[in-house]
Amino acid sequence: MIKVGDLVYQSRKGGFIHDKSTAVKDRVGLVIKELREKGAIPQFYVQFDQDDPQWYYQHHLLRIGGERKEND
Repeated sequence: MIKVGDLVYQSRKGGFIHDKSTAVKDRVGLVIKELREKGAIPQFYVQFDQDDPQWYYQHHLLRIGGERKEND
């Protein structure tokens, strides 16, 4: 689960040949804000490198360091 302050990679699909998501490891981003609404996909405001921050859906981001346990 991604939270504010986490470092993330951007995830992307490979297209017709590759059906699994891969991390774009040359771009590391910082999660600045999160937007969670009932019945909607969580969105995160992320800044990659020195670019302007943008909103990304949760499934387009991969947290660096793996998934958190329930207690964290």
